[in-house]
Amino acid sequence: MTKTKPIHKIFLSSAIMLLALSSQPLHAAKIKCWKNSDGIRECGTIVPPEYAQKGHDVINSQGVKIKHNERALNKEELAERKRLAAEKKAAEAALIEQQRRDKVLLNTFSNEDEIVMARNGKITTIRTEIRLTYKSLNKAKDYLNKLRKNAASNERAGKAVPKKLATDINQAQTQIKHYEKFINVKKNELNKINSQFDTDMARFKELRRPTPQPN
Repeated sequence: MTKTKPIHKIFLSSAIMLLALSSQPLHAAKIKCWKNSDGIRECGTIVPPEYAQKGHDVINSQGVKIKHNERALNKEELAERKRLAAEKKAAEAALIEQQRRDKVLLNTFSNEDEIVMARNGKITTIRTEIRLTYKSLNKAKDYLNKLRKNAASNERAGKAVPKKLATDINQAQTQIKHYEKFINVKKNELNKINSQFDTDMARFKELRRPTPQPN
């Protein structure tokens, strides 16, 4: 059951507030008002420590509220505020980046055909790199097979594999892995170019679309 504050205490609190207001210069009188644990409004020059974190109003000498100090946030509320601030910052950064990309797109291309030509040029260059790397890869594999045959011949003859031959085999295997990795990287680049082309073309059309004129 909620405890009710005696009526004489309420009047006393109001009287104290009025006395505090009337006893200070008009330009200096600032009173703080808060609600106590019973939900009753109290006022004074200092907020009691037990209510300091719960928010309060600041009023001037005319009794007009000039400021409201919010209550202190708990951990969950602080975390939520931080999350929302991070989301807002990320959205603002994304907008700035999009505006930058739009500017580059419009400054680089004057029509859709130029975007297609640029895409095709990049694709042709990468496909050429892949084709040449495949040739080098096949040569490296043939060379590795030759080295392995020599090593097998030595083993069948009961001889140890020469140190240089073993080194050549390891180097050939490393080179093959390098070629294969390079080819995979270039294939991924092709996929990214095609994806970026679709995005750029759609965005270019949107940016160049005439703005509807009001009737």
